[in-house]
Amino acid sequence: MIVIRKIAKAGSFVQAVALLVLLAFSSLALPIAATQTKSIGGKEHDDNILGVKIGMTVPEALQAVFVNANRQPGQEKPDVMRQEGQDKKDIRVLYNDLKIGKLQIVFGNGKWVKEIVLDYATRPLYDELRLAPNGNIDSAMSGERYDDRYTIVFTEETAAKRQRIWYRDEQVSAGFRERIQFISVRKPDDGTIEGKQIVRKVISLTPGDEEKFAKAMAVR
Repeated sequence: MIVIRKIAKAGSFVQAVALLVLLAFSSLALPIAATQTKSIGGKEHDDNILGVKIGMTVPEALQAVFVNANRQPGQEKPDVMRQEGQDKKDIRVLYNDLKIGKLQIVFGNGKWVKEIVLDYATRPLYDELRLAPNGNIDSAMSGERYDDRYTIVFTEETAAKRQRIWYRDEQVSAGFRERIQFISVRKPDDGTIEGKQIVRKVISLTPGDEEKFAKAMAVR
């Protein structure tokens, strides 16, 4: 459980938060960004959450949440912030009470969005998102196709702890790749409606592209 609510020496991140509170986002409305390829499963497959995208600056990301989550004056700041990473240079922020669920954003070096995590308040079902239940991506239920861009893996060998993960990698114009993931409940194959639920969406850097990301952010 995250309990750290204040950060010492957070530098540019805290300055950015303070600036956004001062401005009250009066002239910085950001639309939710469109993805390059539309999915048959709908906009939930877009490479953003509440308009927050990989590579955004602190002001851009916090403002996107404020605008697109319909936050009110006085709610400009995240609920929780903490430092993490090997050198404690990354900043993770948490919004606890958004209508769509709990949202986490990780800022690499306290500057750039490198991970976005949403724990759904209302959990979609994998077939609603056109995610295949197994590796037979092109198979269909009720005459409907699945989104064939996703690879399917599992987290555990034991059925009691197993979660299904659907992921796809997308090339970003800045020169690195991002990974979009959906994660199921535990025991996704128990035959119940609950077993079809998606509990989490994650957007992050594709493993191995960290250096490309750092180089791209350095020249922004």
